[in-house]
Amino acid sequence: QPARGAERALARLEPESGCMVGAFIDRDDRLKSRRFGPQTHGEIEQFNRMAGRSHASFFTYLGFQREFPADWSHYVRQHGAIPQLAWEPQSLSQVTPEALNRFVAALQRYGGPVILRFASEMNGAWTPYHRDPAAYRQAFRQVHQALRRAPKAALLWCPNALPMDNFAAYYPGDDACDWVGVNFYSVMFLDNDPRRPGDWIHPIDLLQRVYARFSKTKPIAIGEYAASHQSSVHPTQRIDFARIKMSQLYQALPLRFPAVKLVSWYNCNNLIQARKERQLNNFQLSDVPEILEEYSGWVNEPWFLGAGQSTAPRQAQPFPSVVPGPLEIEPWVRSYEPNPQVFLRLDGRLIGLHQLPRGGRTLLPELKPGAHRLEVLVYDTSGRYVTRKVYAFQAL
Repeated sequence: QPARGAERALARLEPESGCMVGAFIDRDDRLKSRRFGPQTHGEIEQFNRMAGRSHASFFTYLGFQREFPADWSHYVRQHGAIPQLAWEPQSLSQVTPEALNRFVAALQRYGGPVILRFASEMNGAWTPYHRDPAAYRQAFRQVHQALRRAPKAALLWCPNALPMDNFAAYYPGDDACDWVGVNFYSVMFLDNDPRRPGDWIHPIDLLQRVYARFSKTKPIAIGEYAASHQSSVHPTQRIDFARIKMSQLYQALPLRFPAVKLVSWYNCNNLIQARKERQLNNFQLSDVPEILEEYSGWVNEPWFLGAGQSTAPRQAQPFPSVVPGPLEIEPWVRSYEPNPQVFLRLDGRLIGLHQLPRGGRTLLPELKPGAHRLEVLVYDTSGRYVTRKVYAFQAL
């Protein structure tokens, strides 16, 4: 159906509908590099050509003590995209009025849009600002108050999906952030342990809790996501794993999670580029043509927004009880089965077959006025029946 506007007031830099596609590209060794100040960044033009889509956002990491990267931000902006900064202090004691005033003055001089992801993954013990939730909330509120003087800067609060039981303790309040986000990854082995395979974890499991808690009041961002195709404990490439997990997430976003307004892929081979203790997985899109092709297909779907776009042309809705005219159907099934088959049967007649998660769409045939019945039947990859759902509806 045509996309509808938000029911609440839009937050800073929030698109009216649709989900912006973003990426981290600074450590893709297949890209040319650009140097801005002390830091090297990936070339945006080459990445956009490679992915087949001009991305709406790019993110980079920035230590809290460093200056605002104006030159890089202008470079991102020249390509119609919004820079996102993972702005990370080494200690909350760095958050002083003087430091914030300097940074805000630089934002004002820059004058363009920017998303600031301040002190993310605070619920994880690996961050240096994890120990005192009250002090964290206070520091975050200081940052928020300072950034009100830079009206084109949006502040993103972004925990990690795991652990799931403690992130609410760090939330600074609805009045102290513009966006809420979550970082998560699909990996073949949890904690790099071959006895703990990650195949059974559906990526929406890692999104669901933050989404359920905050999506009615805030736009949601997936600050970092990627699906691994190679692990340090299992170096043989698992192209199928990366494609399936990617597809499970990107198909679900427009159908089940319309408040997710930004998703950013972490495009990096951590087996080489990460610190030694984090050299666990390869998330680089450009390594494998099949994975890059899969990614390109998803980010070119009409719900996903590229550079300069603020509204998606269409928005999914639950199947209605009254069908007033032509209707296009896209089935979605939440399943740990990697490639379930979905049959669509209208009034006892087969009208569609879809192999998920890539899915597909079926246009309902012309309907006579009156009562009708749509069945959605799910089978596993071995052809065994799993479940079904029936929709009774009226055609006008």
